[in-house]
Amino acid sequence: MATSEAKNERRRRTELLQFYGGVSKEDTPYNINSKHFNHDMYVQKTIKESSLKQLLEHEAQMVSEIQTLDSDCQTLVYDHYDKFIAAADIVRKMKEGSVKMEAQITRLQENMGRITASSTSITSALQERRGHLSRLLGVHGTLRKLEFLFHLPQKIDECIADKNFTEGVRSYVETAEVLHRYRHMPSFNAIHDDCEAAVGRLNLALKEQLALKEGSARHLTECVDLLLQLGEPAEGLCDDFLAHARTKLEDDLSNLTKLAEAAVILEEDEALSQGAGEETTGPDHTKEQPSQEETGEEAKLECTTVDILEFVDICHETFVGNLWLVISSYKEMFLRSPEEGGSRSSSVALEKLRVFVAGLVEQYVAVVGVRVTAEPDTAHYAPLTTALDKFHRRLHAITQLLPNTNFGDAALSLVIEAGLARCQSSLSALKVELAFSLGDVRHALAAPRHLTQDGTESTHRQLNEHLTRLVAATAASIKERVTALQAFTQPKHTFAVRAEFRRRFCRELVREGVVVAFFLHITDTMLQFCHKKDKDPVLLLLLSRMCLDLHTSTVHYLLSHCDEQLQLEDKTGLTQLHTITDGMREAGQKLLNHYVHTQGASISQMLRRSVELKDWLGCGEPRSVRRVMRTVLDEICTMDTQVGALYEEGNRRDRSSDSSRRTFHSVGASRGGAGGRSAWSSYTPSQLDNSLVANLNKLWSERIEIFAPVEFTRVSILTGIVKISLKTLLESVRLRTFSRFGLQQVQVDAHYLRTYLWSYVADEHVLNVLLDEVVTSASVRCCDPELMEQRVVEFICDQS
Repeated sequence: MATSEAKNERRRRTELLQFYGGVSKEDTPYNINSKHFNHDMYVQKTIKESSLKQLLEHEAQMVSEIQTLDSDCQTLVYDHYDKFIAAADIVRKMKEGSVKMEAQITRLQENMGRITASSTSITSALQERRGHLSRLLGVHGTLRKLEFLFHLPQKIDECIADKNFTEGVRSYVETAEVLHRYRHMPSFNAIHDDCEAAVGRLNLALKEQLALKEGSARHLTECVDLLLQLGEPAEGLCDDFLAHARTKLEDDLSNLTKLAEAAVILEEDEALSQGAGEETTGPDHTKEQPSQEETGEEAKLECTTVDILEFVDICHETFVGNLWLVISSYKEMFLRSPEEGGSRSSSVALEKLRVFVAGLVEQYVAVVGVRVTAEPDTAHYAPLTTALDKFHRRLHAITQLLPNTNFGDAALSLVIEAGLARCQSSLSALKVELAFSLGDVRHALAAPRHLTQDGTESTHRQLNEHLTRLVAATAASIKERVTALQAFTQPKHTFAVRAEFRRRFCRELVREGVVVAFFLHITDTMLQFCHKKDKDPVLLLLLSRMCLDLHTSTVHYLLSHCDEQLQLEDKTGLTQLHTITDGMREAGQKLLNHYVHTQGASISQMLRRSVELKDWLGCGEPRSVRRVMRTVLDEICTMDTQVGALYEEGNRRDRSSDSSRRTFHSVGASRGGAGGRSAWSSYTPSQLDNSLVANLNKLWSERIEIFAPVEFTRVSILTGIVKISLKTLLESVRLRTFSRFGLQQVQVDAHYLRTYLWSYVADEHVLNVLLDEVVTSASVRCCDPELMEQRVVEFICDQS
């Protein structure tokens, strides 16, 4: 085993040395396998560095390797010995065979010499006869040519009769030079005149074929090419060729127009069927009428509606393919370079071709535009964009075929128009979905609700669900539409990589025309609710919170998503984020203000009617709080529950140290410091000077802005409602006249409101000021102003 491994190691080392040219990092005097090996140095180094045990082991290893090497040499000699013997046998056999081969080669040389002599003698004997045969063959060829010339007029007429125009033209072209060369001879002159007459008939027959409308573009090309070979002027043929080609191509456009109009009719029928239910006999009759007037393939094309992909393929197979063939044939026949025999009028012919193609392409783009317009908006634009890509690529190919033209721009304009239509429909769909979502929320809010024992938690859950569903539906609709419109920007489409298209479609149409426009529409829609008085106040509250959520995060997320999907890195000239979010916040603020005003007006109406309908001069001594005050507290409690479901608590000013008691202080008491008593509880009824107290309150009280904008917090909203309600109560009291018991009833009602409303306002001071003004105004309007003892007021309120 060790011997085999040593042999493999040596073989590998040898192969490596041979591969690298014998250069190795081990090529030193101490390497026993190196050609520079020095045995003396190796022995000295080994004795110096190795121990006795290592020396013995090294000796045994070297003895083993020597034996192995000797065995390999013997094996090598034995292996090659047989080969040496075999080689010797082969050499011996080759020597024996070469003797026979030399004799055969000698005989072959003698035979070849005799054959050469015989061939020479035969050739010399037949030399005279060969010349005579050559002359006879020349005469025979000339006679056959003359026979062909004599029968050429008849042959041309036969080709005309068989409509084998190519053979007739080829026969004349091959002989025309001979006829013109020898036409001065009388016999050839007659043949020449007959051939010219036959060629005239052939020319006339070709022009008749050229005038056929049912001929294909390839047939038309063949006819013109044959006429050019017959020497017809290229200028006239150029116009004839384009005129006849226009007829065929306009027929193709006519058939494509019928297909496009059939799709338009189908789209209108579907719209009518959706609007009118089962009344579809009118559109069916419309589609049957032209099929009775027309026959054949035209009627079939008119009555058949195909999808947009198949329509574009049909366009390519008919009009575009024929136009491509016409351009190629025209260039080959009339636009040859001077080296190829072209004339100087090639520039005029090229300009005619450009005008011809431009007019037809314009009509073709219009027809495809009609079909694209009729394509229904299914929010799945992959088939449409694939068809537009095929349309764009094929027109761009025509541009490459015809220099100094740019039909790709016309195709790109149609693609942009299709994208604009889809963006407009997407925006309309988003508006409709928003209207449906708002309608669903309004119906849900207007539906009767059966509150359970945890009515507060139920309200929280319902409003939060409505808010989440509304915001999520809006975001999902925008993302869905942006994703659908991404089909126009796929890199596989040739028009999608053009900077002009991406700038117009991605920036102007999708981002600005759909996403930003829809956000602005949301803002306008929200502002419209601020100008309508018959809206549900809860809906106003919900929409204000929606605007706040859009302002806080949703708009930023959706705009970032749109920019990422459309790969918009340069945002120069685009609508900035803060422009949209500021509008959303402004709309939310106006909705919230409108909600506060609406709810404040609702409570104010109850308070005003309660003041106006009560007989304050004839009322008895107060025994309880009026029922309307308890109703007001219930309404405010309901509003607090609704607002708390959508908005956070907010900051509230700390109450005074005396607030734990159920006796509340006036403005004057608040100015006097903590622990002071109310102005109405600091004096006895006999000591009260109504005018003095009223003037002092007006002099020292701070101005309270009743209709100030509220913040997006729970306490700020409720404070705004309470201020409007109490201000209405104050103004209503100022317009009435009170008896002593009427004044005391107002005092009881004010204390009751003071006791329970403090938990809904941000600043207790505002509540005290307004309620003190209510009592002060009632005392001023009282005929016999005398207030009730404070402990009696508290007792009545506790009993109520």
